[in-house]
Amino acid sequence: MKIFSQFKTLITFIVLLSLSLCTKAQHIDLLELRVFKKVVSSADYLAKVKITNVEIFREEDESEKHVYSAEVLATYKGKSHKRLSYEMFVEQGEDIVFNSASIYVALCLDENGTYYWPGTGSEFKPSLVIDAWLTENKSNVEKVSTNVGWCE
Repeated sequence: MKIFSQFKTLITFIVLLSLSLCTKAQHIDLLELRVFKKVVSSADYLAKVKITNVEIFREEDESEKHVYSAEVLATYKGKSHKRLSYEMFVEQGEDIVFNSASIYVALCLDENGTYYWPGTGSEFKPSLVIDAWLTENKSNVEKVSTNVGWCE
């Protein structure tokens, strides 16, 4: 009987822990979606891409310009492209992290027509929450005007 009681206690603990982890995961997903929605209104361009190449150029001020080349899988905001390149300025020696996984990028467009990465928080891994929201809101995302400030 004692073993059965301990087993019930263990099962109850596992169930409660699972529910707690699910709730935490849902909270993280909703927080990420909230940030993603803000980015949509802050960027000139939003697309799901697969990075294919990165070139590094050293600048005179000891920074580096990374030029990312990507295959565009879907465009949500801005002009549609099959291939895209964009610039990112970073500190010299900063690691380049990319693989074959697709990502969402929110980019700005300068007066010369060059796309650039505005900074941290403008790249997202696909998730069920973001994918579902984009599917439901694709036509609205295309029409969202860009807030002044982020892409200046």
